[in-house]
Amino acid sequence: MLDMTDQQINVALAELTGFPADKLTPNYCNDAAASLEVQAKALMTAGKEYTMCLTKILTDSFEIEVPENDPYWIATLVLTATPRQRAEAAYMTLSSQC
Repeated sequence: MLDMTDQQINVALAELTGFPADKLTPNYCNDAAASLEVQAKALMTAGKEYTMCLTKILTDSFEIEVPENDPYWIATLVLTATPRQRAEAAYMTLSSQC
């Protein structure tokens, strides 16, 4: 997990995605719709890296091991991610910190 507050992640993601500075920053960490939008941007930018970041976040959170090369298991992880987890993975991907 990132050592950043929700607000810090929200602002950083808004900057990384070119969100207009004169608009209210989306709440990527708590709003499911906003987190899915930033997830889509991260997937379009670097899909493999985003999936790797999200898998790392989720497996570290639950202390589980992902079976190697099992697309169904990875899909399950992606579908069950919280908005905060999706936002963290998007931030890591878009800022090249994955």
